Amino acid sequence: MSNAREKTLKAVISCLKEKTLMQIDAHEEDAGFIKMLSQSLFRHWVELESILKQYIKKPLPAKEQTTQIILQLGAAELRYMQTPAYAAISEWVELSKKYANKYQSGLVNAVLRKVSNHPTNQTEEQHFFPTSFLKILKQDYSKEQIESMEKAAQKSEPPLNITVKDNPQDWAEKLGGRIITGNSLVLTSKGAVNALEGYKEGAWWVQDFAASLAVTIMGDIKGKRILDLCAAPGGKTAQLIAKGANVTALDISPARLETLKNNLERLNLKAQDIICSDAISYLQNYRGEGYDGILLDAPCSATGIFRRHPEILQHKDISDIKKQSEIQRKILQEVGKALKIGGFLVYSVCSLAKAEGKSQIRHFLEKDDSFTLIKLKESDLTSQQNTALTSLITEEGYLATLADKLPEIGGVDSFFIAKLQKAKEK
Repeated sequence: MSNAREKTLKAVISCLKEKTLMQIDAHEEDAGFIKMLSQSLFRHWVELESILKQYIKKPLPAKEQTTQIILQLGAAELRYMQTPAYAAISEWVELSKKYANKYQSGLVNAVLRKVSNHPTNQTEEQHFFPTSFLKILKQDYSKEQIESMEKAAQKSEPPLNITVKDNPQDWAEKLGGRIITGNSLVLTSKGAVNALEGYKEGAWWVQDFAASLAVTIMGDIKGKRILDLCAAPGGKTAQLIAKGANVTALDISPARLETLKNNLERLNLKAQDIICSDAISYLQNYRGEGYDGILLDAPCSATGIFRRHPEILQHKDISDIKKQSEIQRKILQEVGKALKIGGFLVYSVCSLAKAEGKSQIRHFLEKDDSFTLIKLKESDLTSQQNTALTSLITEEGYLATLADKLPEIGGVDSFFIAKLQKAKEK
């Protein structure tokens, strides 16, 4: 095992102790392997736990957490990657001797050998969603809906979606992809994103199609003053600027704002103003001219992006929904202060929970009669007839995407989006 790979795997083990994946500084030749390995583990977490339990006679004590993680990673590599069994087992045994309890290396060796011989055609009676995450889903969705999302998520890693600044047809041809609608493309080719044509030149940025719809429904915003709340890392900010809006981008995190600035610099796009502030404080103290529009990409549980970030499944529960719902409600109570009469508010969350979406907006409209709902229609999403996109619009006129929607483009993240108009002062 190379020193670079050993260092990288050690970092992965450290991250997994928190059941999360931060940005791992992997050696270039190992980056693809690390991504596939960690994604395989989180995407098949429930199944792998079931398999490992068959070969571990009694649960490992808490102090053996590193050994447990090594077994999980080793099992993921053996089950879902093409590494020869003898090589994979040897590496994980070596790592267990160095970074876990060396006296457990024999257990690691024995268990992983059994995992390597575990029948691949055996149907594991397990679900994709862990118990805590299922509790979130069961609050709002039927058994059939949950199973449909589960099947969609289990298929494979989602394809790459990008938004181009212009000339979508040309870029679809250059990158071997196809246009979804507007400036959104889906790419079938794999590889390092920053190595693809047009990335360094700032011709496009990575953005799930569902995420792009919040700006799409704004319509013609050229020359309009738009406040982008909770803007980082800047995908929607870039959309707004590319559509000709004069954008003020605000976010509470200095680090995330730095990412936003770097992204805009690569894309050769410039915001009118970039502000580091808490959204509630900014709105409460706002005394300037009302904005023409506000995009509130609200802080949320992020439960809707589990397709691309399956690690979320392991550390989100109902308490996250409650916490984020309260923050959203407080921001909504203040948002009208910065919006002119006749201006519009687009509310967006990448959450599956209706408490953060439909129920949140319904409660807001009941409490604040200065806003009215703008019911979305097909023409708000595309200039061409597209029945699939129409299915994303709810009876109430909201926009709601789920993981099992639009299978023809490889699915989408789960978003709730609503468009409101300020009809009068509160």
